Amino acid sequence: MLTQVVVLHLLALHFASKTASLSKSRIRELISELLELPNKIEEILETVEPLRAMTRGYKEATSVLFLGRHVGFPAALEGALKLKELAYMHAEGFAGGELKHGPIALIDKGTPVIAILPPASSEIAEKMRSNIQEVRARGAEVIAIADPSHKLDISNLIRIPECEELLQPLLSIVPLQVFAYEMAVARGNDVDQPRNLAKSVTVE
Repeated sequence: MLTQVVVLHLLALHFASKTASLSKSRIRELISELLELPNKIEEILETVEPLRAMTRGYKEATSVLFLGRHVGFPAALEGALKLKELAYMHAEGFAGGELKHGPIALIDKGTPVIAILPPASSEIAEKMRSNIQEVRARGAEVIAIADPSHKLDISNLIRIPECEELLQPLLSIVPLQVFAYEMAVARGNDVDQPRNLAKSVTVE
């Protein structure tokens, strides 16, 4: 997934340079951000030990919900998919804007909800913080993935490095994958051979 998204970003930047829809300096900034992604991913992987320990505390959960807005929504979907594939448990990703149109009814006391926050400067940041308050008010245990620009009163807070908002899913998906892996291990699953899965090229 990560490789495909990076390729799409590069294609978009190529067309932006051809059509002059972005300035050359802005394109250079975004390319620099892309080049920094491997270092930032490595930084996340070096600091996930608290996440590993925290994940094991949710191994008895029957369901995990994922929330995101804008580019955070596909990351939420991917996080839910990985948890289904590896941990064999119910997991769903939802757009934050749709929370009150059904998904909020799924939340019981103690339901783990993983919220993917955009940078604090984003116009949707306040809406995501509002989503967090809504699910907490109904008893959810929130796990927030956010960069250091956020000041949050959440005990289960996973920090990722700051980056351009459109590139943030490439970083936020890393702790989501670690969460799925650790949950699978905690539940005694074989993460190297997930059950019932086959590569699409072998079945189509």
